[in-house]
Amino acid sequence: MSTGHDDRPGSGDRKGYQFTFNDNNEIIEVFEIKDGVRELKPIDDDGTETYEVNEDGIVRTDEELGIGKEITVYADADGDGTYFRVSEQWAFDTPEENPSRFEGRLVYSPTDDDDHVGVRGGEDCYGGKGADDFVIREAAHLRIGDFKSSEDNFIIFDTNLGLTSVTQLAGFVTEVQQDGQDFIVYFGDDVSITLVGVQPDQISWDDVSVLS
Repeated sequence: MSTGHDDRPGSGDRKGYQFTFNDNNEIIEVFEIKDGVRELKPIDDDGTETYEVNEDGIVRTDEELGIGKEITVYADADGDGTYFRVSEQWAFDTPEENPSRFEGRLVYSPTDDDDHVGVRGGEDCYGGKGADDFVIREAAHLRIGDFKSSEDNFIIFDTNLGLTSVTQLAGFVTEVQQDGQDFIVYFGDDVSITLVGVQPDQISWDDVSVLS
């Protein structure tokens, strides 16, 4: 079944990253790898984007003036030179001014615990065996590979786009579609959420929360 959303991505692998180091073990180049294609991602030269190598792997700090810092950790688990996102977390300059934003640690690899899982465009997102929260922070075509309401999974919108309630969010829905085994919700042509292997009676607005 197709309704004209031909740019909606199918199942995708996680994005990988490769780094070029200078003689002082400082990162001078960053490459993103998606579907086997290696693309240079320029590092901001104004001092707001920095990289540090430590025992956790590679830590990227992206400072957004007046808001705070987004801290992302990358690791190379098998030592083949390709890193993957492990986690990210916001550190706000003034937390009291951001009471609705989620400030906890988001992970990108499934575990058996109750996790807060980051959902990113262009790649499938998976939780684990616990009661996982899938946290959405970007307006893109998104895929959640193992959402299970019966296991107390939850979808949290933390987009900083001015959303205030589930009712308001529902007002932006333009289409709901069952595509084979997948349940898809569209918010216009450029934004969608695909719940892989989910039937309409296995998801409701009670499984959704809006923070921002």
